[in-house]
Amino acid sequence: MVVANGLTIPEATPDSRSAERPTLPRHAVSLRTWRRSDYESVWARADWMLRQPREIVARSAPGMLLGVLFYQNSTRTRLSFEAAARRIGGSTIGFSDVTTTRAGDFYRESLEDTVRVVGSYADLLVLRHTEDTAAERAAAVSQVPVISAGTGDREHPTQAMLDLWVLHSKLGQLKGVTLGYAGDPTCRHARSLIHGLAAFGAAGIVFLAPDGALVPDDVQRTIRDTGMSMETAGSAAELLRKVDAVSMIPFELSDFHETAVHTHTRSHRLDERFVFNSALLGRTGTGVPVVHTGPRGPELPPETDDLANVHYFEGVAKGVILRSALLAELFSSRRIR
Repeated sequence: MVVANGLTIPEATPDSRSAERPTLPRHAVSLRTWRRSDYESVWARADWMLRQPREIVARSAPGMLLGVLFYQNSTRTRLSFEAAARRIGGSTIGFSDVTTTRAGDFYRESLEDTVRVVGSYADLLVLRHTEDTAAERAAAVSQVPVISAGTGDREHPTQAMLDLWVLHSKLGQLKGVTLGYAGDPTCRHARSLIHGLAAFGAAGIVFLAPDGALVPDDVQRTIRDTGMSMETAGSAAELLRKVDAVSMIPFELSDFHETAVHTHTRSHRLDERFVFNSALLGRTGTGVPVVHTGPRGPELPPETDDLANVHYFEGVAKGVILRSALLAELFSSRRIR
């Protein structure tokens, strides 16, 4: 037992580990270089946070200031990062609409200059952008750690970390697991997820893609280079018979290279082959945990919410915890360096 500031803490906090412990990569802009131990470090802190009262979690990064730079619309990612900063004792500055800044008006201030300016005020930065290389460009000039909240079609690291954490908690491990990926494989989430699967020694991935959607060459190359297998399925039922878990994204996506898409409407009713309804999940996929990045569409109807193996809203709630843990880890690593 440890008594701190009048509160009894029943177990060691992650920050009580030796200063000699391995630290995370400085930035979280790509999972390409992340090791299994890096994920486990973040997940260990996240698991610890789940067990603690809020007043203990709030001491994880007191005074931390997070710069939020969102050049593209977001609900779950932006709000969960802002909530995460406050949960661990920090606060936020930044913008959710680039048109309110000098980067989006007459001056068109460069991304690099915006990052250096806001990085002069904040301890960490989280960036969502329409350009594929934006996160790497930001990290190259930033004096503080940068987290990608999704950039173009390139990667979405924290969404992949979150999905893998939830699935790991349900399956007990990821080594040897075959994951089903339901949705467009060109999505930035897929690229990050594959790097995470490889780090844990997953067996392979089975894609259930919309008609006409192909697995991009770079995704196929990554899968091949990491030694995982790759298959496709023609329906939700076939996918569930082949996999240990399912990660889903919307079957109809907007253009990730646009700041906001105001005119898009769903082009047609989703083919039943792609719908994971309660009857199918109860009949074929009872033991297969399912996560979804959101916002969900007809591929995962609300009727599935009460199923024991559907973790959509659990993933939403745990997104705050996962991002809290990542912020705290990067903040503490920054102080150690």
